[in-house]
Amino acid sequence: MGFSTEQRKAETTSSTRIAAGLILGMACFAAVLTGGIFVGQTISEALSTLQTITPVEVDPLR
Repeated sequence: MGFSTEQRKAETTSSTRIAAGLILGMACFAAVLTGGIFVGQTISEALSTLQTITPVEVDPLR
């Protein structure tokens, strides 16, 4: 049973779309993971900074 040219093109296009979707999905996942790590570190640093300063330093009019 032979495949026609149109069937081969459809299979190739489908495979290409699946591969492109997987690559795009992995890139988005990596970006979200990297952003989450960055935000997590930034929040951690901000919280440690807030713990080390006194309320007078934050609002001297208090």
